[in-house]
Amino acid sequence: MSWVSITIADLKDAKVSALVEACRTAALGTGQTDPVPNIIANVVSRIRAEISGCASNVLDADTTKIPSDLKSLAARMIVREAMSRIKRPLSEDEREEQRNDLKYLERISKCDIPVAEPDDPLTTAEVQKGGAIELASTPVRTATRETLAGL
Repeated sequence: MSWVSITIADLKDAKVSALVEACRTAALGTGQTDPVPNIIANVVSRIRAEISGCASNVLDADTTKIPSDLKSLAARMIVREAMSRIKRPLSEDEREEQRNDLKYLERISKCDIPVAEPDDPLTTAEVQKGGAIELASTPVRTATRETLAGL
């Protein structure tokens, strides 16, 4: 399995379980549900966007999956985002880790670092094509020096 989905259990493996639970339950408004699944979806989308920045990379057809070697990076990004909800500031080590994670994703986007081939590649038929353009021919010029003389 070269591409994986990120779960709450993955986050608890990456960070202190109590911190993950605090992010899931603290500061909820009336009727508000656990915000972490949406944070997971947003981070996964961001990672997939960086991967697709390199034309030679192929995404998995399952939009919830990322390469398994980016699982730890994704978990760190998700937990950092969730921690911002509860107003917990990042330590200097966490800020350095954040900078390194973003640099790593940038290198993937620039094709400096290859990613694993997906288990279920998104085929070109499933990828939305860009709009086509039609070239218009230039009409014959009707305004010449002779036709505009005296104006």
